[in-house]
Amino acid sequence: MGKVSQKKRIEGYCKIAGQLSENPFMHLEKIAKNAKLSRNTVSEYLKSMYAGNFLIGPWMSLNPHSDYKEYVYLMNFSNPSHAYKGLKGFPHVLNHEMTFGNWNTMVITDRQLDFSQLVGFESIVYQGVKGNVYTPKVTYTTWDESLRKIYEQIEKFTPGEPESKKRLTPSLNWGEDQWKLYHAFKVNVRKKVTPLLRSIKVRYETYLQWMKTLEDHCTFHTEFYPEGCNNYLCHCYLLSSDYNQSVISLCSLFPTTPVIMEVGDCLLVFLKVVSSDVTRGMIYTVFDMKAVEMIKEFSSAVVVSKSGCVML
Repeated sequence: MGKVSQKKRIEGYCKIAGQLSENPFMHLEKIAKNAKLSRNTVSEYLKSMYAGNFLIGPWMSLNPHSDYKEYVYLMNFSNPSHAYKGLKGFPHVLNHEMTFGNWNTMVITDRQLDFSQLVGFESIVYQGVKGNVYTPKVTYTTWDESLRKIYEQIEKFTPGEPESKKRLTPSLNWGEDQWKLYHAFKVNVRKKVTPLLRSIKVRYETYLQWMKTLEDHCTFHTEFYPEGCNNYLCHCYLLSSDYNQSVISLCSLFPTTPVIMEVGDCLLVFLKVVSSDVTRGMIYTVFDMKAVEMIKEFSSAVVVSKSGCVML
């Protein structure tokens, strides 16, 4: 395939991902109309996007609730590989990654746990309640153009009144069937409904009622990677800031989808990059953000336990 046709194809992929970012349940006909592509092209592109890991999701993340919270731990172990293997299947551990940097182990749980009793535990770098998750819609661009726009935005930034971070936390009140539905559709909300409901033994009426509650309890996330997620290295940045919305706005300028998670009073940003030049540019960007007081402190790590696709 020639370079021109490949570029056009990736631009089409990006348009489709953009539509799913706006509405994860959008029908193919609507995607085609909005993206100015034929329905057959959208159908073909979607298959290719999933097969090549250009598209991840749309997936769901639960918001914090008064009766349900998730917890994030960034820790150091003397033997992170041993800790990573030992945490597989560990009670109440929802996700865990081995990393290299200021922390070497990341764990997400659905209950507060005391990891200090585990063999090889050294320290907790940071821990906090997992808050909302953000995946800003990306546009088709290059890394050079992206970093140029980010630099311009940083130069224009002026510290002001700190943003309010207080939010209401409603009750979740899900029963067994609602939790079954969440776990069944969490990784991809566009799965075919009827066979999935049959496999988990949940009635269609229950599914429809559950769907009506999702806006109050969950956020939806579509990730797009122009070179396929497996070709990227996932960098994690723990940022302390009084201006979270400014940081999120800045991250939306990247050509790959940033996954931004509130953890306690900080933001944990997952960004996939593809080369050492881009990594260098990212490091300069973080220092520039600190210089203009957009962020107060930062630390970082790189995920090494798997390829770039990190599901939170």
